[in-house]
Amino acid sequence: MIKANHKKWARQVFNIYIKRELRKHFSHFYLVNEFPLLTNNEKILITPNHISWWDGFFIDHVCRNLYKRKIYIMMLEEQLKKYSFFKKLGAYSINPESNISIKESIKYSRTIIKDSNNVTVIYPQGEIEAFEKRPVNIKNGIKLILRNANNVVVLPVGFKIHYSNEKLPAVFTRFGNPISAETVVNNFDYYKKIFLENLDLLSQEVSNKNFIADILK
Repeated sequence: MIKANHKKWARQVFNIYIKRELRKHFSHFYLVNEFPLLTNNEKILITPNHISWWDGFFIDHVCRNLYKRKIYIMMLEEQLKKYSFFKKLGAYSINPESNISIKESIKYSRTIIKDSNNVTVIYPQGEIEAFEKRPVNIKNGIKLILRNANNVVVLPVGFKIHYSNEKLPAVFTRFGNPISAETVVNNFDYYKKIFLENLDLLSQEVSNKNFIADILK
């Protein structure tokens, strides 16, 4: 597997690049609700929905603005090989076709999640699906990563791209209720329920044009 290799210079360059790209392609980046308050010693695994090629940029933008920790994002190995620069920003790989790679990625994920200075991002759908698609295909790989994890909070996050009366679409994001790692492992159906409920609530908030902040300004 390919491990993350954070570089400060890469982060500085990327921050300028992605801010420009988001403003070029989106009119707004709305937060529907507040980021949950977590203590400094709580470890966090963020599990966003996967709706587009932009998703990694979306969650990176949110984390940098709201949660000042070092970011790690699991990415398909074939994609990380193609876009190797991302490993300098915290991307690491998984190859679902290789049992050895899966085991290595699980072990590596457990290591980085243990550090409360990090925030780890894993897409439980594993592949891009339309926001409206139901049922949502949620894979249970995070259960293996979270087994025997201590003081870890799992946070579902939803993103939706929405067109209205402006030339460019807007991005809306909503944070679901934090769930303990123990609950995710022992009651995965409950995690899936919370994950889906957050998407449904996000859809309602977008329809009602409810938001609390625009972090693209």
